Amino acid sequence: MQTLRVRQVPWSNPVGRGLREALRAETDRGRRPSAPAGADGDGADVAVFLIVYELATGQPVGCGGLRVHPGGNTDVDYLYVLPYARWSGVSYAITEELTSWALAHGIAAVGPEGALAPPGALRF
Repeated sequence: MQTLRVRQVPWSNPVGRGLREALRAETDRGRRPSAPAGADGDGADVAVFLIVYELATGQPVGCGGLRVHPGGNTDVDYLYVLPYARWSGVSYAITEELTSWALAHGIAAVGPEGALAPPGALRF
């Protein structure tokens, strides 16, 4: 596993915006785009947004956020890892940090329908 640094950043962070656009482009590949580029909302329902950087190069390699739904359910959203960095522990680092953040902020249920997710349970 490569050495990684996870940073919490504001939704408006330009690096985060670029990673979310890459996620949308990859998701929309081969079908009609679901939304125009740059139209990923204002992030008001995203409690925390993270970017993971490779420590040696300082390059961003992935991102992820914790979305809060009406009623208090939360789930991991905007999880994206650049293709060359996949299977190297980046998504694990994101989900571990998001789960830790959630627990530290009194959120015990993360996932579809508020399924309980202890630290380490979210795997992508």
